[in-house]
Amino acid sequence: MVTWNSSSFNINILLVDDSESDRHTYIRYLQSDSTHTYNIMEAETLAEGLELWKTYQPDIVLADYFLPDGEGWELLAEMGKDGLLPKLDAIVLTGKAGDERVILKLMRLGVADYIEKGEVTPLSLCNRVGQLGDRILLNRQLQRSQQQELLIARISLHIRQYLDLEEVSQAIVREVRLFLNADRTVIYKFNPDFSGGVVAESVLPPWESCMHRQLSDEYFPETMGGEYRKGRIFIAPDVYAANLSECHLQMLESFPTRASLIVPILRSNNQDNPLWGLLCTYQCFESRPWEEPDIRLLQQLSVQFAIALQQAELYRDLQISNTELENRVNERTAELFKRQQEFIALVENSPNVIVRLDRQSRILYINSATEAASGIPPSEFLGKTFREMKMPEKNVLMAEERVSKLLATGEQQEYEIDFPSPKGGLAYYKINIIPEYGANGAITTMLMVFSDITSNVLSGNALREANRRWQSLLDNVRLIVVGLNTEGSVEYANSFFLETAGYKLEEVIGKNWFSNFLPEYIQEELDQIFDKALVEENFLEDFRPHYQNPIITKSGEERDIAWNNTVLRDPDNKIVGTISIGEDITDKLKVDKIKSEFISIVSHELRTPLASIRGALGLLASGVLDTKPDTAKHMLDIAVSDTERLVRLVNDILDLERLSSSRVTLDRHWHDVADLCRQAIATMEALSDQSQISVLCDLSSIQIWTDGDRLVQTLVNLLSNAIKFSPPHSEVHLTVESQFEEILFKIIDHGRGIPEEYLENIFERFNQVDASDARQKGGTGLGLAICRSIVQQHGGKIWVESVLSEGSTFLFTIPHRLG
Repeated sequence: MVTWNSSSFNINILLVDDSESDRHTYIRYLQSDSTHTYNIMEAETLAEGLELWKTYQPDIVLADYFLPDGEGWELLAEMGKDGLLPKLDAIVLTGKAGDERVILKLMRLGVADYIEKGEVTPLSLCNRVGQLGDRILLNRQLQRSQQQELLIARISLHIRQYLDLEEVSQAIVREVRLFLNADRTVIYKFNPDFSGGVVAESVLPPWESCMHRQLSDEYFPETMGGEYRKGRIFIAPDVYAANLSECHLQMLESFPTRASLIVPILRSNNQDNPLWGLLCTYQCFESRPWEEPDIRLLQQLSVQFAIALQQAELYRDLQISNTELENRVNERTAELFKRQQEFIALVENSPNVIVRLDRQSRILYINSATEAASGIPPSEFLGKTFREMKMPEKNVLMAEERVSKLLATGEQQEYEIDFPSPKGGLAYYKINIIPEYGANGAITTMLMVFSDITSNVLSGNALREANRRWQSLLDNVRLIVVGLNTEGSVEYANSFFLETAGYKLEEVIGKNWFSNFLPEYIQEELDQIFDKALVEENFLEDFRPHYQNPIITKSGEERDIAWNNTVLRDPDNKIVGTISIGEDITDKLKVDKIKSEFISIVSHELRTPLASIRGALGLLASGVLDTKPDTAKHMLDIAVSDTERLVRLVNDILDLERLSSSRVTLDRHWHDVADLCRQAIATMEALSDQSQISVLCDLSSIQIWTDGDRLVQTLVNLLSNAIKFSPPHSEVHLTVESQFEEILFKIIDHGRGIPEEYLENIFERFNQVDASDARQKGGTGLGLAICRSIVQQHGGKIWVESVLSEGSTFLFTIPHRLG
């Protein structure tokens, strides 16, 4: 009986030679090749060799050219009859050296090589046969690789075509067993406790099936399971030489098993427990050296099975999801039907007009409330648009605009309209347009809800009108209005308060009134009065409806305010704050003070010269001075001087009044500034000499368009003040400077100066730093006010710069020519 090894690494050789010694020699030579493994069959005749070739299909034929029953080429010719082999894997041993006819015949037959018997050595024979064997092994590996790829492709296609994991499992074990020519191939699935069982099997008879056989976890200890989880492959060419535990061997013998190859099936979508099972192939009776392609095949198929496993799990999850979805759909359908019935009942009984529109704004549904609102039955609206129903044009345009916007953005729309009421007059509606979506996520219909807001609108209009009038009053009244809460914080301040105090609204609202807007010296006192007065039991006793106190402006100025205070109460009659209306009496108090001082000044100015005049005239009238003409003349001079003083006072008052009321028209001509200044200095020469003051001037000839008398009057007034308030033996300077559009005049003294707080108001009527100056220095307090009026009528400006105890500079400008 011939034994034949089908391993992919063995080369099967048919040796045909009638010489037994030659055969033994060739076999010995080939077996000496450590790089190849040969299985050799022997035949002595052509017929015997042909029979063995047909039966076993050897990889290589090594044939003698001359055989007892024919020549070797006849064997080769018979082998190539079917035309399936383009080239014979045969080597011919010939004894005819250099016979070209023989060589040509062998080449025509497709012989791989030939060797002359006389030249056969161990090296030459091993080289020739080894080269041919290497080529055969390479072709065998390529063929096996192609078959393996086809198998994997077939399995992958099967996985894509079938969702049933059992069918995929059976296909894999069947194809693997056939491809590897194994006795048994199984898929083993683990349970969570590491027990498990066979879920798919392909086995050759007469071996018993182990399908659904359960194995306990003792056969797969935790260490082995851990290795499988890491992707370890178990390779046992012979289980009795694999150093397995006794229980493991007992389990394998129960199948039975002699050689095994096991690869893990790992799930990529479960990182915590990736090991699903094992793909196993066995030789039941004989040992088997597992080759690398066998291992790769099982690894690739385990990956394919893992894909099928994941696909099956996804399909199962999908079926579960579909079932759950169907249940939810059924529940949702029932719920929607219930809600629809409730909606219809609600809508039909709603006082609001409710309309459903399609995307073309055609009315699909309208409830019965529309008849009361429009006087038109609902049935007449169906299938029509508002335009086709001849609704008011402005309302139709508004609806079309809002519907277009809703369809473009998906955003709910809200707006208001008025509509002619069937009862007469206008009704007012707030409209909400709500999108309704179809199954595809697109807007299919729109719901319009018309809410009657007529009473609210009319009430709101009346309230807004009342508020408008009240707000207009608060904004335009020239009185301060401030609202405080019970904590004393500002809740309202009108524009006149902001104007007066110099604040912006955001700088006031929420601030404590007492600590931010009152002088420090009265803050605590008024805060305590406020807190006490707003306590209900103290209200009547402590609340002061009329009060007068100063406030502090943003610039730090104090303004005196006369307040009229009112308590605010909520609907429950609880005190919630106060509203105070105040009149700014600062200027009034100043005017009163100025008037008092003016009366004091004027009475002194009138009383003194009048007393002098009266005394002088009385002496003259009595005749006492008839004999004293010089004394009488002196008395008359005094009366004349005091009369002139009275005339000046009256003239100043009248002059200022005429200037202020614009009843004086300037008589303008071209004048030389130097001439006007010299005229003013000459007028003041007597006073300056008397006061021992030097008046210095720096003048140049400049033409100016002005009322000469009024300009001289201004210079005289300013020079007079400078002389009066300068110490003896000091200087007063008058300078004139021509600038781009105007002429600048400066009167500089070295007197006592003006305190900073008086600089702003020094040009007001009757305003003097010290009222006693009028008595000591003379004057009425009107000179600077007259100067300001004259300069302003010329279109110029006047101001003062002063340093206390160092002196003052009065400046004014006159344009070259207005217009």
